[in-house]
Amino acid sequence: MDYYDKTLTDILRWGRMGMIACRISERLGITPLQALKDFYRSKTCEKFHNRATGMYLYSDLYLVDDYLMEIGKYE
Repeated sequence: MDYYDKTLTDILRWGRMGMIACRISERLGITPLQALKDFYRSKTCEKFHNRATGMYLYSDLYLVDDYLMEIGKYE
C-alpha cells in the first residue's frame, strides 16, 4: 500500500468517527461531543483504528452496538 492509499483510508476512518459519535449520542441521550470523547477512549475505538483487526471494515451501526455492549448499555 502506498502513502496515498494509507492517507485516504485514515481520512475516511476519521470521517466515520463523527457519524459513530452521533449515533451513540442518539442512543444514549448525550451530546455528540461527549459521545465522541467516550468512544475515543474505548476498546472498540482502539480496535477500529487498528488495521490488523479489520474492524474499520464493519458498518457504523455494528461499531455502535459493539461499543454499547462494551460499556454495558446495549438495549
